[in-house]
Amino acid sequence: MNVVFFLHRVYPERGKDDLNLKNFIRALKLIKSRFRIVPLDALVEEGSNERRAAITFDDGYTDNFVYAYPILKKLGIPAHIFITSGRILEGGVRRNLEDYWNGKVSFKELFKPKSMFDGHLEFVKYSKSQEFLSWEELDRMRDVFSFGAHGEFHFSIPQSGEIIDFYDGRNFHWNVLLYSKEPFIGLPKFRTRSSLYGRKFEPSKELLEFCREFKKEGNWKEELKKRIEREVKNLGRLESENEARERIRRELTYSKEEIERNLSTRVSTFSWPFGHYSKLSKEVASDVYKFIFTTKRGFFSKETDIKEIPRVPLGKDIFTILGRILTFSTGVGFKIYKTFRRNKAV
Repeated sequence: MNVVFFLHRVYPERGKDDLNLKNFIRALKLIKSRFRIVPLDALVEEGSNERRAAITFDDGYTDNFVYAYPILKKLGIPAHIFITSGRILEGGVRRNLEDYWNGKVSFKELFKPKSMFDGHLEFVKYSKSQEFLSWEELDRMRDVFSFGAHGEFHFSIPQSGEIIDFYDGRNFHWNVLLYSKEPFIGLPKFRTRSSLYGRKFEPSKELLEFCREFKKEGNWKEELKKRIEREVKNLGRLESENEARERIRRELTYSKEEIERNLSTRVSTFSWPFGHYSKLSKEVASDVYKFIFTTKRGFFSKETDIKEIPRVPLGKDIFTILGRILTFSTGVGFKIYKTFRRNKAV
């Protein structure tokens, strides 16, 4: 029985989106009590009758070095990072828990992470964020971590011209900055997916200007949508399937090469940003990577499609963590999970 667990961040105290340090240590000890924890490559490449688990992180956040890495090293647990290569900083090494344990820095002086939303926003606005690791930090972690790819930018973009809402000053999301650097009241919002999912929709200048100039009075959202349908001739452009295929191929290939160049390592693994992928993007990624990981929950076995490998999120509170470890460490637990998963039992 083989399980790939995943998480993103380890917060020093209360977790904003993911585990805090205390629950991270608890989770590792619980996993270790139920599984033999092995490197990801060993789990997917070597057959075994043992109950095994691998630990993976997505994105490459600074707290992976500051908090997670020293704990994993101390407990003798290997792990794997799927790196968003375009967000990695050029240089610099921040203080981590080892420095704290050795009396070189106080706990309060260690890096304090922001939320994942704020990290995304900061990167989209400034093309740089201290929330992400540096190449030097990644290099120092290679005694614990192996490395895979997670795309270049981790963007979420419109996939069609269907307008689902308008920005009203309260419903901001960082992805609108990818097609409007200065959000305005009335800016259209579209259904989005990862930029690696499929065809990209680019709203037209005509549409954006029409929305900007429209008077926002009364029930203006409903009226604006009606007026757009009647008066705006060019909503924007949806790229062709071939254009999407080549754009996705370029990003997947470049991010792989970037990681290999900076860390002098071979990259054969990839995980989907946001867990989003399509038949088209799976076909493209299958030509670039040997092993492809999803956010679908399940076991890894000899019958598993190695281009669509399931992973299990750890969760961020101890009860969720315990439930998922128990569920995915027994066949009976997994049968119960499959029975109740539509009700989100775990």
